[in-house]
Amino acid sequence: MKFNSHNIRYRTWIYFTGLTLGILAMMWFFQIVLLSATFQDMKVTQIRAVADRIENGIRTDRFNLQIEIEAVRNQACGLVYNDDGVLLYQVDSLGLGCVLNERELASATKIAEYIDVIKSDLNGEMVLTVENNVINQSMILYGREVISDFGNFYIFLNTPLDPIDSTITIITNQFIYVTLIVFGVATILAFYMAKRMASPIVRMNQSALDLAKGHYDVHFEPSEFEEITELATTLNHTGSELKKMDELRRDLIANVSHDIKTPLTMIKAYAEMIRDLSGDKKAKRDEHLNVILDEVTHLDSLVKDMTQLTQLQSNVLTMHQEPFDLVALTYKVVHLMEGLIDEQGIEIEFFMPDEVDVIGDRLKIQQVIYNFLSNAIKFVGDDKKLVIQILLDEQTARFEISDHGIGIQPDELQYIWDRYYKIDKHHARNPGGTGLGLSIASAILKAHDTDFGVESTLGEGSTFWFTLKQAK
Repeated sequence: MKFNSHNIRYRTWIYFTGLTLGILAMMWFFQIVLLSATFQDMKVTQIRAVADRIENGIRTDRFNLQIEIEAVRNQACGLVYNDDGVLLYQVDSLGLGCVLNERELASATKIAEYIDVIKSDLNGEMVLTVENNVINQSMILYGREVISDFGNFYIFLNTPLDPIDSTITIITNQFIYVTLIVFGVATILAFYMAKRMASPIVRMNQSALDLAKGHYDVHFEPSEFEEITELATTLNHTGSELKKMDELRRDLIANVSHDIKTPLTMIKAYAEMIRDLSGDKKAKRDEHLNVILDEVTHLDSLVKDMTQLTQLQSNVLTMHQEPFDLVALTYKVVHLMEGLIDEQGIEIEFFMPDEVDVIGDRLKIQQVIYNFLSNAIKFVGDDKKLVIQILLDEQTARFEISDHGIGIQPDELQYIWDRYYKIDKHHARNPGGTGLGLSIASAILKAHDTDFGVESTLGEGSTFWFTLKQAK
């Protein structure tokens, strides 16, 4: 379905108005439909209370004024017969309203029929609704059997069902007005709430469409609704990250293109020089061929590093973790780079134990140390000093390599592990590497599921570190 404000507002309006109609329907059902049945049950309960009072009088042989008072309170009239159909007691608070005074209902034949009905009931009771022809009103006729030591007695009570129809009519008329008012107010409120809820979502949708088109500076406005505000915050953060990723993507394309273009240009130029100038001159030809070989080697290294980084980030390569001596591995890497270190006159200070056994992929960790050391040599600083140390705690060993170079801006620390990220933002080909060293180191350490990072102070230098579990 197409996303638009009408869909949201319409659905929200339908929800609120439907909820209101449901509540009103329940009120109509309980207050109007069930009112008669509820009222009748209440009257039966009241008449049973009068019957209880009379039954107590029968069992105690004390028919006092309290029985008459109870009958008057509950608008009841009553008769008490014995098992032979003889009238023993009578109480009347209704006068002409008592159906037990009518000949049809109070005749001996009718009383005998009522007694049979009571006897046939499991609870020894009878509840009937009859019409009082004198006052044209519905009445409740109640009967009960009382079994005592003196014999069996039968209580008959009569109470009017008040003109509940008029009450229902009044309530119905009131409910009509209440329903119209409530429905009108609910409709207005529902439309207002629908608009309030839909408007920020519609604006957010438009901003999301702009974001999808590559407008990463778009801003998602917060709302008075907490959930929408949280979503806006998340989308703003997403836009910021996408903008950074887009910048990195452009840098990656530009830098890879530069790194590939330069050696290809050199190869082409020197190949033409061999063809046109130095083909017959061995010394010049060998010199030109060596340049071509160097550029091909650089291209090969670039392709290998990019392939390895892709495999590491795709979890294709398996880490072969085993115990090894981190100190010995560090010295080995330094020895491999000894030529470059001596060439630049770099002095390295070591602060390490004689031996530290750790768990990891020895070859991959060697590459990490190599990349960290290469980066430190590149930014060695004017003092030409580097510091390598290994710190131990109960379970881990922390490898650190520090330089005294230019340092890194605090807001750039989180990006130095990205491909081709350059601190100075001016890409220049590094003849000693491919520009992917820190990215590869990051991928290797992530594959080891270990901690790593960099600490830097601008103008004072940087410290790259990682940890490994000690071998027991």
